[in-house]
Amino acid sequence: MEKERRNIPAEMEEEEIDLGLLLITLWRSFRRFWWLVLLLAALGAAGFYGFQRFRYTPMYRSSATFTVTTEEGGSGTYSFYYDSTMADQMSRTFPYILDSSFFRSLLLERLGRDSLNGSITAETIEESNVVTMTAESRSPEDTYAILQGALEIYPEAARFVLGEISFNYLDPAEMPEAPYNQISLKRGLVLGGCGGLLVALVILGLISLARKTARNPEEMQKITSLRCLASIPHVTFKARKKQGKSSLAVWEKRVQGGYKESIRALGIRVEKELKKLEGKILLVTSTVSGEGKSTLAMNLAAVLGEQGKKVLLVDGDLRKAADAGLLGAEKGSSLLDLTGEVQKTIEIRKAGRGPFWLLGNGETLQQPAPVLSSPWVGKFLKKMRQKMDYIILDTPPAGMFQDAAILAEEADGILYAVKYDYVPQQRILEGFSSLGGSGAPILGYVFNDYPEASSEYGYGRYGYGRYGYGRYGYGYRKYGYEKYGEKAGEDRS
Repeated sequence: MEKERRNIPAEMEEEEIDLGLLLITLWRSFRRFWWLVLLLAALGAAGFYGFQRFRYTPMYRSSATFTVTTEEGGSGTYSFYYDSTMADQMSRTFPYILDSSFFRSLLLERLGRDSLNGSITAETIEESNVVTMTAESRSPEDTYAILQGALEIYPEAARFVLGEISFNYLDPAEMPEAPYNQISLKRGLVLGGCGGLLVALVILGLISLARKTARNPEEMQKITSLRCLASIPHVTFKARKKQGKSSLAVWEKRVQGGYKESIRALGIRVEKELKKLEGKILLVTSTVSGEGKSTLAMNLAAVLGEQGKKVLLVDGDLRKAADAGLLGAEKGSSLLDLTGEVQKTIEIRKAGRGPFWLLGNGETLQQPAPVLSSPWVGKFLKKMRQKMDYIILDTPPAGMFQDAAILAEEADGILYAVKYDYVPQQRILEGFSSLGGSGAPILGYVFNDYPEASSEYGYGRYGYGRYGYGRYGYGYRKYGYEKYGEKAGEDRS
């Protein structure tokens, strides 16, 4: 089936989008580019408010509400009008009269102007003689003058249509004190900020869709046929007062159980693969820095040590030399002691709280290739094969330096760490390719910092049921210092 699937042309394959992973990727993009979201929201708020201010024209409004009375039979007396037919006629004729040229000519003559600096409208309540006349203008004085003039001349303009009428004011006209369209600072900032936020979310969404990173085994299949040995879940620590920062180690109580069980499941699989190869030396590397390979190597050594195995963790990343710092064991020997004019005794020691042994300290070297390719490194690892059950080599990123490829000549298998949604797929492929000529097979890769909700190696499959505390507990063996007396120029095999 896999072969048939690969024979399908790329243009015919539909690329499925996992909505859950897309949302997780969007959230990670937000956490990474939160400053961009805030910046666009601020720019949107300021820009929208500035645009409002630039285009703003204050407008004033004045209204008068009144009832219309009509003369009864030409007797000269006026009465309240309640006939629905005449009320309907009045509601239709009021706007018509206001828009007529005759009314406007009378109004301009009344105001003594050639043009009307505003507008006049009227609204009649259905089936009644209640009318509201409204004037609008850029000037409060003009607004009031237009409304007053319209109220005075309207009976004359409507006489031929409605007959003799007069107004009984319910709410007389008043001079407007403030524009009715004042800009709301709060509303402008909220609308502009929401607009900027929407633009930011669209940009983050496009970035999430366009990023060709590794986010699941299906995407990894595009660049490699290697097996995913485990998905190590993302871990967060709850903040606690009077407590220092916890390290991401399986012996830490604050580390979630899902993480610990995923590491233990990985250790079982790695041990199984090494036994198939009859090998003892495992090299752990990644594509770039920051993918968690050193923490992964340390925890693998710990879970293997928990099973009673004698495990040696060798810090082969001489450019950074972080393992000793992670374990709180900076003093001691390192690979640098295997070369040089001064012959030193190599001393491996217990790795702090971890149930394994460590070779490494905080001493770094900018150009470690001559040290790593030294024959004395190979002789030392050969000697350790006889004394240790497993040796784990923590190396620099394979996608950045040749150090991993050099040490891979001494390894029996390679474990590749891939951080979720962190490195472009092309760079991962280049990292795999850099190890192709070493002779050591790549056992598989590990998805590190994987969203726990999407991990297939969390509590469901490899949880407390199968590989829980019943079989593998937290008992630690006490390892002291052990000296092997190998010097740079000495071979006692």
